[in-house]
Amino acid sequence: MADTIRGVCPQCGKKLEIPAELEEFSCLYCGARMRTEALQAKPVQAEAVEELLAQLPGCITRYPDLHLRIGKKDFFPTFAQYEQDNTPLLLQLDACCAGYPGGAEALAGHAAAVMLDGLAAHMEKDPRWGRRTRDNVFFDTKVALAIFFTPLLRKLQLELAEPLRTQLQTQWLARWPKQLWRPGDYDTLAGGFKKFRFCFITTATCAAEGKPDDCAELTAFRAFRDGWLRQRPDGPERITEYYAVAPSIVAGVEYCDDAPARYAEIRSRWLGPCYAALQRGEMERCYDTYRDMVQTLQERYGVQ
Repeated sequence: MADTIRGVCPQCGKKLEIPAELEEFSCLYCGARMRTEALQAKPVQAEAVEELLAQLPGCITRYPDLHLRIGKKDFFPTFAQYEQDNTPLLLQLDACCAGYPGGAEALAGHAAAVMLDGLAAHMEKDPRWGRRTRDNVFFDTKVALAIFFTPLLRKLQLELAEPLRTQLQTQWLARWPKQLWRPGDYDTLAGGFKKFRFCFITTATCAAEGKPDDCAELTAFRAFRDGWLRQRPDGPERITEYYAVAPSIVAGVEYCDDAPARYAEIRSRWLGPCYAALQRGEMERCYDTYRDMVQTLQERYGVQ
């Protein structure tokens, strides 16, 4: 493979990669003609990088209510505003990759450490930072990282995106191994909220257990939904409500929690008893148990 030179156009600031043998070239973006040596990445000033890195925790700490904005209605306008607010900083930081010693990988490792130091200090000042309510502080931060910050990195197609996403998760788990989360992807999240590609709670639980979509359990729950529940006076309203909140609940489970453990809890605490009630013909008991599950998970994952 031919050698290439990577750098930033001094005229428009766009990243370029050109064959090393060229003495001159034209920028693919702005058309400026220049000698190849002008593209050579210059070392970035350490002070300038640190100033940018110091702002990274603010991408999370300035938004204390993001965990309340992962419902279908709120997600899209909230993400759009979040993207508008934070894109300039991320673009500036990404432009430092070419001139940073060690490139994007090294910058990502340092950026993740600085960001998590800032988040740790912020969380420890939270009034809820007590033994019983600390998990709530962690969850709020995990939502911001998993469903807003890391999806934005990938959406912007930054050179820094994948190494920073990986470093944030890896370094987080090294600090707080029980607080599991994984980086999200905007297209997957958006598709899930728009088209219900996120499996509903029962389907997601059965899928986690390796059960097919047409298993006896799912078939029974669907028959309950389309029969007994739909015929109740409030049945259609409850079904619509469930369709609105279930994808957001599953997003919380999948991206911001220990998904296997949570699905096991859902199975033992709610779905198992629900299914047993259905088999006995106890429709009201099944309904009450299922409603309790949805309400509890809404509160846990901040879904409105």
